[in-house]
Amino acid sequence: MIAEAQALRDALARVYRPWLVHLFEIRGWEVGPAVAGAIDQGEQWLTDRLDHLLAEPFDRQRRGPLELFQEAIRFPTAALVDLGVDQVERDPLAERAIPGDVFDLAPASSAVLGETVWHAHLVWGAAKANAMRQA
Repeated sequence: MIAEAQALRDALARVYRPWLVHLFEIRGWEVGPAVAGAIDQGEQWLTDRLDHLLAEPFDRQRRGPLELFQEAIRFPTAALVDLGVDQVERDPLAERAIPGDVFDLAPASSAVLGETVWHAHLVWGAAKANAMRQA
């Protein structure tokens, strides 16, 4: 895995749990055992998928790292559904972009995940664009 990809993988994996815990705190939702287990599951799934995706040559990567982060939200989402938590009202554009994110947990951009993630995503994107241009 190239250095840019490793930095992005590490940044996304590092922020997954804190991002979710922060959202739960500001919404007044408890991170009980079921939710904590779901976050663990999502974090492991995300790390595994990022490792696989970012090990691929750029021209074979059919999804982006942020898409995987957004998809990993399904684990805590399922836990919230099982607990009977009411879904949140979402912007219609967000509903179309990420339809399964009924609790509005998925970030729309890497920029909202913090400067470290955003910067790593930009550097990786530039490396990918450069490699694709040279291919």
